[in-house]
Amino acid sequence: MDKNKWKLLLTGGAVGLVNGFLGGGGGVFAVVALTMFLGLPQKNAHATALLVILPVSVVSAAVYIFSVGVDVWQALAVTAGVTAGGVLGAFLLKKADNEKLRLVFGFILILAGARMFF
Repeated sequence: MDKNKWKLLLTGGAVGLVNGFLGGGGGVFAVVALTMFLGLPQKNAHATALLVILPVSVVSAAVYIFSVGVDVWQALAVTAGVTAGGVLGAFLLKKADNEKLRLVFGFILILAGARMFF
């Protein structure tokens, strides 16, 4: 297996581990990993992260439902909003400038990180 395929496999494994362990966040980690380690442009990294995180999220959700317990009705209500927001976000991503997208993404990560401490 060539070096690039190993990078892809290891990056995917790390993303899956983060998503499964934290119950989410794998997409954020994927964007960072895809841009930093694989050199993808920001837009491509976001689109790729959305695609690859879907199967791991489904599997992780099933594990959480059966082991931790989830209020299914609450989850379905949130899912409706997330789906609508996801469609809008995907259309906005097509129009976004890579550099501006990188800055907005970084700013959101800083806010989220700061929120974890307060």
